Amino acid sequence: MALIGKSLYDTNGELLHDGKYGIFPFTEKELAKKSSKNKAAGTLVTKALQNVNREVIWEMLLTKVIPAIQSKWPESLPKNVIIQWDNARPHQVPKDEEFIANNSKWVQYSTCLFRSIQSLQYQSFPKNLDELVDKVIESYNTFKPQVNKYIWVTLQKCMIKILKAQGGNKYKIPHMNKKKLENLGILPEQVQVRKEVVVEAVEYLNTMFRPANQGSQDAAENMEVDAD
Repeated sequence: MALIGKSLYDTNGELLHDGKYGIFPFTEKELAKKSSKNKAAGTLVTKALQNVNREVIWEMLLTKVIPAIQSKWPESLPKNVIIQWDNARPHQVPKDEEFIANNSKWVQYSTCLFRSIQSLQYQSFPKNLDELVDKVIESYNTFKPQVNKYIWVTLQKCMIKILKAQGGNKYKIPHMNKKKLENLGILPEQVQVRKEVVVEAVEYLNTMFRPANQGSQDAAENMEVDAD
């Protein structure tokens, strides 16, 4: 699980935080049951978790994610930020009292930086799982805040494309020549979206979904027609 947030800068443009909060492998250690040419029986070996379910995610949040954010988040900033990830079933934030009581003010943005990490990691040739984990962590640490800054601008532009594509992914990733814009001092921190784009997306969603009672009403009307 990789955590990445927006790079934070002060009013003078000095970097306050690079947006990195940690990357944590879904692995476990266990004793080797048999000897081999690479290890003796009883040696601790790293194994990948085969089932990353809701409980595993819950433990990762409590023991890794939230503590990492708490330890690195600048004291001067508000703590009402949000965890954002995809819709995989295990990615359901627990709603139990323990989690809410301890962490209701600590949540964190997360977005996809894996393509950048993969491009760095593919330059190495790990021989086993331990080396793979080390190389991925190294690639994460090598990931530059400047690139992270550009990713957040691109993310906003992609969101606009998604609105225009009615929630689909059939669009080309927009290119803005961000480095040039930054050198000119006009790289936007927040990308503006036209009101009509949002209105059209909302109108489309309204055609996709209807209130629950409307379905019952339609069914009742159909029954009346059948009875006649």
